Amino acid sequence: MGNRRRRRLLGTALSAFTCIALVAGCAQQISGTPTTMGSYSTTEVAGLPVSNGPSGPKPGAPDAPLSVEGTDNGEMDKLARNAVADIDDYWTSVFPKAFPGKRFAPVKRLVSYDAGGPGAQVCGESTAGVVNAFYCPPDDLIAWDRGTLLPELDNSFGPMAVVAVLAHEMGHAVQHRASTATSNDQVIVLEQQADCFTGAYFRHVAEGSSKYFQISTGQGLNEVMGVLSFIRDAPGKSDFQGRNAHGSAFDRVTAFQYGFDEGPQRCGQMDFDDVSKRTTLFGSWKTEQDTDLPVDQKGLSAVEKSLQEVFRDTGAEPPSISTDQSTCRDRKPTSPATYCESTNTIALDVAALQKIATPPNKDAESGYGDFAAYAQVASRYVLSVQKAAGLTLDDPAAGLRTACMVGAWSGLLVEDPIGKRNPVGSLRVVPEDIDEGVAALLGEDSLIAADVNGKQVPVGFARVEAFRIGVQEGMAPCSTKYSAT
Repeated sequence: MGNRRRRRLLGTALSAFTCIALVAGCAQQISGTPTTMGSYSTTEVAGLPVSNGPSGPKPGAPDAPLSVEGTDNGEMDKLARNAVADIDDYWTSVFPKAFPGKRFAPVKRLVSYDAGGPGAQVCGESTAGVVNAFYCPPDDLIAWDRGTLLPELDNSFGPMAVVAVLAHEMGHAVQHRASTATSNDQVIVLEQQADCFTGAYFRHVAEGSSKYFQISTGQGLNEVMGVLSFIRDAPGKSDFQGRNAHGSAFDRVTAFQYGFDEGPQRCGQMDFDDVSKRTTLFGSWKTEQDTDLPVDQKGLSAVEKSLQEVFRDTGAEPPSISTDQSTCRDRKPTSPATYCESTNTIALDVAALQKIATPPNKDAESGYGDFAAYAQVASRYVLSVQKAAGLTLDDPAAGLRTACMVGAWSGLLVEDPIGKRNPVGSLRVVPEDIDEGVAALLGEDSLIAADVNGKQVPVGFARVEAFRIGVQEGMAPCSTKYSAT
């Protein structure tokens, strides 16, 4: 099945220190005429208007009167207490309809601890050094580390990151109350359900129904999905069917989007068969990681060959790729790659691509990883395929089609593509590469979901969704779902 001497496009998790700060000020709905493409509107997120504005605790919200063991009554515990109270309110309201015949009751105990402290016995184990939040089924309790974990999440992603983590843990409590999972289920199924329940709860917040919190459907949701990217399984450290598998960023964001879009009933339907069909490409995590694919002439040639192989059957004339930016004089440059329609040429800024390919770290100026860089090149390549098909290249539909087609290309480079498709060529990607694409799509400086002028689709949720659809379903929905008006 292709050349077994595979190249690896390798990356690392999006660092919590490379996040973008919460947008402050009054909520501002994105202006413009809604553009509907298939079942999608470019000014909506799963049917809700797109807005950028404050995300976090509502001004004047009360403090929840919940009892928390071990609390220091500080700001982190106050935030966590209010989060649990709000999540309780949500599940109390929706549970009877979502799971007829079942009853929701709040967890019996809430426990706060400091991982840097001497430790206390919680769920049969010491909390010393446990930088985590967790649900303990035998004791029906949720515990969190107020000393390290919650402050890091709050400082790096904002307060809604703390809410997201606790919503996930409450999701595990919901599983037990709704009997949506059993002790025989794979851990990955339990985690996917919990991420999905988290998405369902955040829909409630985004609709303005929360007593304690607010979130914008633009940057606010971007940051929550960024949290899921940050707390994903580490590259090469987890097995799809392993006892500690939580899922890649792609897995986790996918489940969150299902919950946000379709509600808790969809989450309850997740089982191993459902999850394995969507995450087949993540079934072969490797313990030994190969090197990245450097952004140089050799790497560019390998990616160009791969793109030609994947899109050969479209009949489109392959564009020429040049590192001489002067070859594209009839269009304003869109760094790090520019597509020239008149000459069917892609001009690259290699230095800019190399910066994007830098693995993420604590430096806010770091990049996303090598796959994210090559996905920029792929985004301009697929514009040439769209041009050959007579499609418009300068509207929101083009941006979403582009993200979808880059996803379709990516999905055909995994060793075992979803949907029993055959892998194409010898270039291969692995889960963390796809995760780099998700991280870049959640940023505001990527071409992966941008039109020929470099104008990015303004909604991060939609950008990631289009890419995900391409990875999971291939090329067909890219033109049908994201057709021009």
